[in-house]
Amino acid sequence: MHKTILLMRHGEAGFAERDFDRSLTENGIEQCKAQGLRLKENKVACSAIVSSPAARAWSSAATVAGVIDYPVDKIIPVDTLYNAREETILHIIKNFDDSWHTVLLIGHNPGLSFLAHTLCSKIQGSLDVSEYYELSFPLLHWSDIAAAKG
Repeated sequence: MHKTILLMRHGEAGFAERDFDRSLTENGIEQCKAQGLRLKENKVACSAIVSSPAARAWSSAATVAGVIDYPVDKIIPVDTLYNAREETILHIIKNFDDSWHTVLLIGHNPGLSFLAHTLCSKIQGSLDVSEYYELSFPLLHWSDIAAAKG
């Protein structure tokens, strides 16, 4: 059995008085639609979508969900994903429900990119807006995810 995590950075965002309230630009919406189509074309079936509650991340999650026919009301907001550090994101993943096999997690850099580098030594660079890394692990339990095993 495998566990697969899709670590996705939110789409391009505009400006707002508070960072948390920054919404997607029209380009950001199109970026997320394109990623949703890519997932759909590759027949990626998400058991869950987990998102930062920040406006730009939540809108990214909702946009992708709409394209892949995932119920928007089933997206799981996780407050601690907002601008989370690598260790926080890993803790969240380790506590996923083991019945989930493929999870799309939408959040922010630099935490997502740092975590991806830790989990898979082949990853180079940093996630750009709306990009994602797909990491698979030959595991039964999310709690068993560890560095350099992806």
